[in-house]
Amino acid sequence: MAAVASVALAVSPALGKNEGKLPKNAKPLSAEETTKVYVGNTVKYNVDFGAVYYTWLPDGKLLGVLDRKNGTHAWADGTWTVKDNLFCFKADWKNAAGETAETYAPCKQWYRAGKQLWTKNVSGDDDQYLGDIYNDEVKKMSKGDKVSSRIETVKASMK
Repeated sequence: MAAVASVALAVSPALGKNEGKLPKNAKPLSAEETTKVYVGNTVKYNVDFGAVYYTWLPDGKLLGVLDRKNGTHAWADGTWTVKDNLFCFKADWKNAAGETAETYAPCKQWYRAGKQLWTKNVSGDDDQYLGDIYNDEVKKMSKGDKVSSRIETVKASMK
């Protein structure tokens, strides 16, 4: 299941360019603002071997799909939480039997400087990226849930 093991690398917060520090006028988002960044949206991370999609449902659940360039897929389910400007999620990536093969669980803090949103990596599986600050995370998001409708198809493709 090495292909599933590579999922964590695929969704690394390091996909944003580290800007080094927050702007001086950056203010933490509220819990409500932080939640609105995610709920009702899908993020797409383009990676060397394909694309990873996550969507965050209003009930605290997360769904993920990995589309590899070789035509194979993987899926994840999990949970998300918000406390103040801290957003954390846990994605359990599944093998063909539907068992958790790997868990990816990062946390990010969110800030606003003017109209620009900034993200800071504060914990997760990618310790080498802890403390990275970047401002392009929202550019990877689109409105709507683009994952839920695909989960069953992806599960079937893995059998």
